[in-house]
Amino acid sequence: MARILCFMGEITVDFQSSLMQALSEKAVELGHNIEFFINFNTDRINAMHGEIERKIFCIPDISNYDYIILCLDTFAITGMSEEVANYFAKNAKCPVISVRDNDERFYNILYEDKSSMAEMVEHFITVHHFTRIFFMTGLMYLDDSHRRLDGYLSVMKKHGLEVKSSMIFYGDYWRDKGDEAVEYFLSQNDELPQAIVCSNDYMAMAVCDSLQKRGIRVPEDVCISGLDGIEEALFHIPPISTIVASTERICKKVFELIDNFNNGIKCERTNRIPLEVCYRNSCGCQKEIDLSILQRLYIEKEHYYRSLYNCPYISLDFGGADNLPELFNIIGLVMTNRPWGCPENFGTIYVCLCDESERQDNLPEMAGQFTENVILSAAVSKDSVDLPDIVFKREKILPDDFRNDSSVLHVFNLHCKDFCYGYVVWQINDINPFKQLVKPIIFSICDAIDRIRIFSENQTIQDLREQSYLDELTQIPNRRYMEHFIRQLYEHLQSTGESFCIMSIDMDGLKYINDTFGHLEGDEAIKAIADIIYKITPSNGLASRTGGDEYCVLFPSESTLDAEKCIAEMQAQIKEYNRYSKKDYPLSVSVGYEYCRPNMDMLICVHEADKKMYEQKKQKKHNRIPKNIEDKV
Repeated sequence: MARILCFMGEITVDFQSSLMQALSEKAVELGHNIEFFINFNTDRINAMHGEIERKIFCIPDISNYDYIILCLDTFAITGMSEEVANYFAKNAKCPVISVRDNDERFYNILYEDKSSMAEMVEHFITVHHFTRIFFMTGLMYLDDSHRRLDGYLSVMKKHGLEVKSSMIFYGDYWRDKGDEAVEYFLSQNDELPQAIVCSNDYMAMAVCDSLQKRGIRVPEDVCISGLDGIEEALFHIPPISTIVASTERICKKVFELIDNFNNGIKCERTNRIPLEVCYRNSCGCQKEIDLSILQRLYIEKEHYYRSLYNCPYISLDFGGADNLPELFNIIGLVMTNRPWGCPENFGTIYVCLCDESERQDNLPEMAGQFTENVILSAAVSKDSVDLPDIVFKREKILPDDFRNDSSVLHVFNLHCKDFCYGYVVWQINDINPFKQLVKPIIFSICDAIDRIRIFSENQTIQDLREQSYLDELTQIPNRRYMEHFIRQLYEHLQSTGESFCIMSIDMDGLKYINDTFGHLEGDEAIKAIADIIYKITPSNGLASRTGGDEYCVLFPSESTLDAEKCIAEMQAQIKEYNRYSKKDYPLSVSVGYEYCRPNMDMLICVHEADKKMYEQKKQKKHNRIPKNIEDKV
């Protein structure tokens, strides 16, 4: 059994997610442990965010691994691929396998892309009889971009076709430059190209869309081809002719090399895998479109929409936490609630935070670095939210007792701007169903931890926040905190099915007290009712003042007997107060309650509790008991 380390960027991209799934499945099948360390691209504004994001390779102790896999061309942060390559070339003592990026210091798995690109260009010339074939390159600091360009140039030269500089546009392997490329080709040449050959599918789709926006038809006016064979290219209208780079073949070659290493067989430094040319409609070959892909496209679209819809709520939910235990419990509620239709079992999410005691004396310099020791602060699964609070060496990634040798680890950096908080370990064999939400989840955790840190460092702000949840007159929670608490109860109901009681309470006769005895006496009456309500509220519940003479009591409960018991106790204490208060008026309240149970709307339940309270108040007026406070309600 081997322990394998893999570094990869942006798993939301088709190639990365497909390769990661293939590697995961094969590693589990063969009994190997594989750990993915995944970083995300950063925006171009906040440079400090990228500085810590790129340090993900500093988390593990690479001497603990038998093999290392690098996907260097998946890192989008400027300079990161070179930094990572140099680090592993200098420090790795085990074999390092580089996928798609040629580095003589490693064992390389590369595409046979020059001959495949040549085959695609040959197809346009010999089958479609084109002579004006243009080319869009990838990033020219990558070897594969040169190979693909060379494949194009060699076939054009072979057929005696002139290639002007205006026929080549230098792209970036992404979607952003489709309009720029089309504008360049149209403005620099007198005639439309007959075909545009692109170095990958993302650029091919972008060019195709840009042409169609201008009223230029594909393939009737201009034909298009790409490379990589990503699923989006199949869904595109028209489907993109491409050169398929199978991640299964890459995976097979990776484990073939590992098997050779284990058996003492010498391996070649450069290993090329064949690609398959796939002709579809965008190159002018009229192929019948498989309508079943439309169903797959619909399912994919629905998944993306669900993810997009829920992303803001993830940030909002996590941002509502006032401390770390509350944050971890909210993570558990959000994940078990499955609002985006992902599988019920999301594995286990471990939150490992830096040991702040190591950098107390030198925080400004150490804020952007990982500590040698980290603290396993939370283990969130569908069954529980545990808070182990275990200190361990960072190089172990997880304490031994929490490792599951049959599961795959996915490690993500935890940081906000220039402050490093630690990392998250997501232990699950197949993370692909969650891939569109991984980044929002990780970033939202980072933002929430950063807020909690800022509040804890500024006690004045924390005190003000706590005060903002208290009613100034009665010193019991106010409406703001009640809304926060009822949301927590409702989320708990959604995940566990545990019902809760909503009790609406309104003081009777406050206007009479204010008008007859003055507003100070009215305030005393409000406080007396608040004290009684606070005392009768169960320890796991909440009593709050929600308005002038309005109160609300919330508590988890399955039986209406609990609500009746609370009301009886409240009425008994009010009666006791009236007996000994020596006030010229008695206190009285009207009460209504409703239970919020599974599949019930929370707001409707609140409305029903209010409605029952007002019905009781109305009945008191109707009865008009003489010489009692109810006459004045």
